[in-house]
Amino acid sequence: MKKRASATCPHARMPTYSLTFLAIVYIVFTIAVSLSSAGERVVRVGVYDNAPKIFVSESGKPEGIFIDIIEYIAAHERWKLRYVHCAWNDCLTRLERGEIDLMPDVAYTAERDKRYSFNKVPVLSSWFQVYSLRGSGIKSLMDLRGKRIAVLKNSVQQEVFARMAESFGLHINIVTVQEYDEVFEFVKRGEADVAVANHFYGTLHARQFGLEDTAIVFNPSALYFASRRGNEELLNAIDNILPGLKKDTHSIYYKSLNRWTSEEVEFELPAWMRTLGIIIGLALIMSIIGAILLKHQVNMRTRELREANQRMEERIIERTAELAAAMEKAQAADKLKSAFLATMSHELRTPLNSIIGFTGIILRERVGPLNDEQKKQLNMVRSSSQHLLALINDVLDISKIEAGQLQLAYEDVDVRQVIEKVVQTTRPLAENKGIGLDFRIIDGDTGIKADYRRLEQILLNLAGNAIKFTEKGSVNIICESDGPNLNVRVVDTGIGIREEDMETIFKTFRQIDSGISRKQEGTGLGLSISKRLVKLMGGSIRVTSVFGSGSTFSFSIPKERKTG
Repeated sequence: MKKRASATCPHARMPTYSLTFLAIVYIVFTIAVSLSSAGERVVRVGVYDNAPKIFVSESGKPEGIFIDIIEYIAAHERWKLRYVHCAWNDCLTRLERGEIDLMPDVAYTAERDKRYSFNKVPVLSSWFQVYSLRGSGIKSLMDLRGKRIAVLKNSVQQEVFARMAESFGLHINIVTVQEYDEVFEFVKRGEADVAVANHFYGTLHARQFGLEDTAIVFNPSALYFASRRGNEELLNAIDNILPGLKKDTHSIYYKSLNRWTSEEVEFELPAWMRTLGIIIGLALIMSIIGAILLKHQVNMRTRELREANQRMEERIIERTAELAAAMEKAQAADKLKSAFLATMSHELRTPLNSIIGFTGIILRERVGPLNDEQKKQLNMVRSSSQHLLALINDVLDISKIEAGQLQLAYEDVDVRQVIEKVVQTTRPLAENKGIGLDFRIIDGDTGIKADYRRLEQILLNLAGNAIKFTEKGSVNIICESDGPNLNVRVVDTGIGIREEDMETIFKTFRQIDSGISRKQEGTGLGLSISKRLVKLMGGSIRVTSVFGSGSTFSFSIPKERKTG
């Protein structure tokens, strides 16, 4: 009888050993993966559409120059990137709230520096350009007067362009959009006349929307990565790697620039050549040779552009430093100006008031009788002193307004009493010139909340100017109620104002260049101060005039003080 095999046979124990070995390998692998994952840092990166710098492709994948650079740095630093797609303004809000860690493609401004931190090494250099429909005829900044300008909401170009337009006195209508692709779409649909975009985006997309670039180029700027305040660790890591990438012409930095900014040139044989078999072969060879030569030229041009971009970046950095130094000097000068004006307010007005007061006492012959020549000379002294005091007061007022230091003292004011006082004060001037001066209240309700002294100053400026430039006829002040506002008009029959001078009269230290204006005294500050005081009260001022027939200066202010 045969014996059964023993339960301890080596062949029977082999499956048990194999399973144990596999279990140990699996446990070791799981632990290694866990440790590897634990060492990675999750970094949330904001993504908005601004091709080719940064955008989301049709497949839903973030792409662009900034994406190539941050992915290279993330691999080096063992970061795990998590992209957050949002509109530009929403991205900045999320960055400030800490919902994202990094925001690419952010231009540095002093205002943004208060809210975010920036890496120190610029990633790209860019500038803004105006784009219009082909054949629009827009060639210079002055052609934008009255136009609708489409810009990205809360962007640097919106702030800079609005400030630039204001400095040139251009009246424009800013149309803001949430995404960059809407900027060109608005112009294409006729909802805006021109669009403002950075040159990267404009070069890539303007043609497909039927737009062309104009000669209006402004605000060269450097672009950075930004993070929330207190999160400088990520930015320091970027600054440690980015300089090396920019020095190495074969790095991912230049590969990405070449990928996203170089143009591809397609060759297509003429149709008639496709019908000829023999010529097709010859044309193919010629096309290959041409492509090789053209590729060589494109590469040369790319290198030239890269070098030009580097030089431009260096110039921008130097210029930025110069502008920062100039700003510091300007701020210091502004402080000195304020201190000087504050000192002069006392040092000049105090002796002038003394001169005017003592001259008046002498003219009243309190210290003894005067002959006619003495009275004449003393009157000249008092008149000149009063004129100089008025000039100093105007300069001080405009300085306070420009510095935002002028405070209005609101109280209950009866405008009828103000007008009566102004008419009484200026009547001797009108009588000396032989012209009439009168006022009329159309609506009996003339009570408002306003600064009495500043309202009187506005009316004195307007009435004084009207009398000054009226040689015959009359000056009339008309007051009427208009719902929540009170309207006041100063109507004269004077020399009038030319159409081309309408925009000049309210500017500081400007006077109309006419024969009679050269004979009149004045600093050119009265109308400028009046306009700014009316604006501070929440109102507006305007002028209508017919040259040679007279002018009407009107201002409207709310009856109740505006708050907020």
